[in-house]
Amino acid sequence: MKAPAILVAFILLAIPLTGCIKNENDKDGDGLPDKREIEGWDVRVYYPEEKNATVYHVTSNISAKDTDGDGLTDFEEFTYEGGATDPTKKDTDGDGLTDYEEKQIGTDPTNWQHDVDEDGFIDYEEIKYYKHHNVSHKKILQYVQDRDVDNDGYNDGMDMDPLRDLRINVTIEEIKVVSYLDGPDDGIIELAINISTGEAEKEFHETIIPLHPEILNFTASLDIMDAGLPGNISSPLMIVVKDRDTGSEKKLIDTKDGIPDYDFVRVFEGNEPVYAVNFNISKDCGEYHMGGVDGEIWFHIEDASRSV
Repeated sequence: MKAPAILVAFILLAIPLTGCIKNENDKDGDGLPDKREIEGWDVRVYYPEEKNATVYHVTSNISAKDTDGDGLTDFEEFTYEGGATDPTKKDTDGDGLTDYEEKQIGTDPTNWQHDVDEDGFIDYEEIKYYKHHNVSHKKILQYVQDRDVDNDGYNDGMDMDPLRDLRINVTIEEIKVVSYLDGPDDGIIELAINISTGEAEKEFHETIIPLHPEILNFTASLDIMDAGLPGNISSPLMIVVKDRDTGSEKKLIDTKDGIPDYDFVRVFEGNEPVYAVNFNISKDCGEYHMGGVDGEIWFHIEDASRSV
């Protein structure tokens, strides 16, 4: 039996009308009524390095579940625990992490002041540091949740370089001593070269004849104390060259420095007995040639840091 033509026409017309009525309340199906999306809501945000909050009004797109494409639906942005976020910005507070990422790691997407791993390095500053060093965003998301990225024993906020365990190689290439210092020393100098960084030290011994250049090629691989503010890569470096007094020489007090165990061999600029500097590993590596009243020294320093 055929249905009346009028009934068939009514059924066909009712189906699309039902859809229109449903979409009129929530066109994009994001769970947020169209009326609310059109009216919008207020967002309270603390932007980087600003103490006071900024309050402004936002609306969302009734035709898109996720207006800004950040991974949070407009409904989730409106009902975000702790305060609504901006559905038109992927990163509401501008700290370098998207609202979705902040939800994942448990930080506040409306306030830039957070340190998720409690390493003393505010996430905003940490993100800027890693971006400056060309770290991928994927890695950055991992690093802000890791207290000691380079695993050198220092929290990232108290590490001169959070991405590297700092080390240097100091190679003493050659030395020439042109004096007998306090005495003839039986025609030889029992040389001791001590190199230290405040974190580690190494000493080399060698017997040399004055007035004759000596090729040494002694290399000390030394840790640098990483403790400091991120980006300030400076640490102590000291090189001391000594003539060790032994045997009968120790019976006499040194007339130059008053030390019976050794004489300083002044081979550094300005006739300094010791080479002591605040060494910046990012700027000061290279070749060195110095001279003083007791002779000359050639050495070079290279960055031997271990990177993550």
